[in-house]
Amino acid sequence: MGQSESKPEHREVPIEQLSHELALRFASKCYSHLEVTHFKDNFKTLADHQGDVEYWKEETLCRFLALPDHIRAGSVLYAMITYLGAFPFPGLAPCIVTREAMLKCVTILTGRYKKVLKRGDQDKNKLLFRSLAVFDRRSSGALSPTSEKKMKDIIQEQQGDHSDKLQTVTGFSIDQPANDDEDEDDDDLALAALDALDAVEVFKEDHKQDRKIHHAHIPVYNFERLLMLLLLCAPLTPQDNIAQTCGIIEDNDVKALEQSAAAMISAFDPDHDSISYSKFLQTTTALFPQLFRPLNPLFEHFLFSKQLDLSKQHGVVGGLEVDDPKRRSPLYDVDHDSSPILNDFLLAQLSSSIEIATTTSHTSSSFFHCGAKFNQLYSTTSHGTSLSSFSRQVLSWRSGSMLIVKGSNAETGQNHIIGAYLPEHWNEAGSASMQESDPATVKAVMFQLQPRHAIFRANPYNRTTPVSHFSSKTGIALGCVIPASSRINASSQQPILGPVSLMIDEDISTATFQHDGEAGTGAFLTDPLLEESQQKQAGQGKRVKLDIDGLEVWGVNLPEAGGEDEMTRQKKRLAWDEAEAARRRGVNFGGDKDGARHLLEMAGIVDSNRSGGSMG
Repeated sequence: MGQSESKPEHREVPIEQLSHELALRFASKCYSHLEVTHFKDNFKTLADHQGDVEYWKEETLCRFLALPDHIRAGSVLYAMITYLGAFPFPGLAPCIVTREAMLKCVTILTGRYKKVLKRGDQDKNKLLFRSLAVFDRRSSGALSPTSEKKMKDIIQEQQGDHSDKLQTVTGFSIDQPANDDEDEDDDDLALAALDALDAVEVFKEDHKQDRKIHHAHIPVYNFERLLMLLLLCAPLTPQDNIAQTCGIIEDNDVKALEQSAAAMISAFDPDHDSISYSKFLQTTTALFPQLFRPLNPLFEHFLFSKQLDLSKQHGVVGGLEVDDPKRRSPLYDVDHDSSPILNDFLLAQLSSSIEIATTTSHTSSSFFHCGAKFNQLYSTTSHGTSLSSFSRQVLSWRSGSMLIVKGSNAETGQNHIIGAYLPEHWNEAGSASMQESDPATVKAVMFQLQPRHAIFRANPYNRTTPVSHFSSKTGIALGCVIPASSRINASSQQPILGPVSLMIDEDISTATFQHDGEAGTGAFLTDPLLEESQQKQAGQGKRVKLDIDGLEVWGVNLPEAGGEDEMTRQKKRLAWDEAEAARRRGVNFGGDKDGARHLLEMAGIVDSNRSGGSMG
């Protein structure tokens, strides 16, 4: 009676020691012994030393990851690491990039933390926002990474203390106090980390600083540099080297990367050259769910040491055969002199938003990692602007395809790139393709890649509006309502624009793109972020008339369990058509028609058991 209830005691452990314990937990639970050995060797081999402290400088990171100088993303990535290395204690940031700090960065950026911390990617995105953000209500200038001089000063202070523990250093400006009443969002990922260490109370003590994430912003310039790196790294797989996989970066590559990055940044609706926390989280979650995936294979590079690679004696580097310095691309047989619209960077931009399913499994992955080959079926540059040529090249393709149009706004002159990924093959008018009903199948999707990135996913409730439609009389239509056929001029009735739709005229010279949420329902859903932007900008039209500069259709050739791929079958079909056309024109085969057919059979163009289509 009269005695107060006792409260459970928590461990009085310095946060530096808890940070050390978390690094040990990651090492033991998230990696194999061999991976840890390779990681240690990589770090130790390149580390600088100040007394007993081993650390990495920015230039060391850039050299190890082979980051191209043209993009200038090294300082941004290094600044992120000095923040993530302090996880889960932001008060320790920016930290010295020691071996433990780097291990935590690799664990977070590769997603291996999920073996210990059962949290979702949204919490990871929140952490990545913090690592990129600055806190300054008056200015949102570019983030300055920790200089080497500051790092050496900190190390010297630690050496003077004769302690093995890292000392708390001044954090990024996002961690500084702010005198207002807005509550901080719960940092679930940090809580999970400390819960694993039985140290949640320490988290509460360390987070007494009034850090207001809603007042923090990411400078656009910093984010642009990072986006360019992510787009460049899209083809990477673990143990890949950027220089070998992405080839030589030239000025035109940098320009293309800058254009894609600018279109993606526009989707965040930046304010005063900075991106707010709410916009960052909303946009990455809804529009760019795969945005940071390229960081995974990039940082997996830490887990393989060339020094310990026994296969290097056989002319192999990093466990992979050394390729020529030519960009690895899923775009096959590309005539670069014709300046195709679709390139690796636009494909990487699209991959940040959508994935593709293979025919051999129900799993999805990026366009670069599913084994798909993109074969150009049709282009106005190579095949002209005839709908008959489009029909011959495209309608015979019996697999998925990607249509992409480049044009300029007839009123403003602004460039647009709009297209669609269609997992089903094209059909003749009157039987236009509808979306697949199998829930495991990746649906058709329309997209805008310039001037602003936007994604228009298939409407799961659509049962009437065709995804794609072709008519030699009216042209090409995506997401348009096709009028009911009648006996009089049924094929010449113009399609009606849907809420999200693209209509290309019969001479492929102009196109009309519509994005209007008030136009009812159709084959594709509107992009909520673009719709919100249209509402804010009254002058931004919901219907855009384009003068077409070029149109391309690419056949998406997915790997199959066996047999011929679709491209091989397509070539045989086209060769057969050419042979039939020659026969119909009465081409002289030298009088030996049976011999000519036999030659076609030997070439695999004609099936010897095929009936019909006689050469005689």
